[in-house]
Amino acid sequence: MYFLIIAFGFMLAMRGTRPASLQRPVEGLVQVWREAADLLLTVSLMLVLWAAAMAFEKTQVIVPEYSLLGLGITAYLLSRYQKKTDVFFLAVLAIVFMIRSRQADLWHGLSLAWAVSIGIAVFQTCFLGLRYKLLFSRVPVPAKGWPILCLLAAFIAIVLNRLVF
Repeated sequence: MYFLIIAFGFMLAMRGTRPASLQRPVEGLVQVWREAADLLLTVSLMLVLWAAAMAFEKTQVIVPEYSLLGLGITAYLLSRYQKKTDVFFLAVLAIVFMIRSRQADLWHGLSLAWAVSIGIAVFQTCFLGLRYKLLFSRVPVPAKGWPILCLLAAFIAIVLNRLVF
């Protein structure tokens, strides 16, 4: 699950939403946590739909066979309904697939969804704060691009890894 937090936290921070305003970081924080709530609710809805489909005797044979197809279509439709980006769709699909492969029951799956969503929000909050700090520091202009952003993401990943393990 740690890989999901780091990979999709970085992808969602860079391409998943509208760029957060670095001039007003409070608005960026509200946007990050709203996106995390959307992610949590979408993943939770898909896990509940999966559990409901597995509860019926007639669908217990069909649902596991076409799980990736069904999850993909559901994630795509939910992300299009919410007017989200393709990165959000891929994040939801990967998170639901990984949680579904590890969950023991519905409550365990929902707690994993909560943990991953909060982890992604914390990652994005740290990333936004470091980008904001970088904007007003004396770093040369050529070093403010992708290399420094990837380096910041790597440092956040190392810190979160030490906090988790």
